Amino acid sequence: MASLSKEAQRKYRIIAAIANNNSPSIQDIANRTEIPVSTIKRMLGQIRADFDMNIRFIADTDNMRGRTGFYHITHWGVLDRSEFLVRHGEGSE
Repeated sequence: MASLSKEAQRKYRIIAAIANNNSPSIQDIANRTEIPVSTIKRMLGQIRADFDMNIRFIADTDNMRGRTGFYHITHWGVLDRSEFLVRHGEGSE
C-alpha cells in the first residue's frame, strides 16, 4: 500500500479489519489496525460516503449498559470485495 496516501491506507486497513474478522467491535478494529477509536469512528463515515459502502453497526441486545456491538459490511459499494481482499486483505501489508 506504499503508493496510497496515509489516509487511504488507514481506510483500507479499517475495511480489511472488518472484512477479515468475525463480528469485530470498535476496539477489535482499533487493536488490529493500531488506529485510535475516535479516528475509526470518523473514518467509517468517510468510507461509507467515499465508497458507497454499507457498514452496519449491530448492537449487542444482551448488554443494556452502554452501546456495544460489532460491525458488518453488508454492501461493498464501488469496491469489488474479492479483489480488495486479494490486494489489501489479511497479510497483504
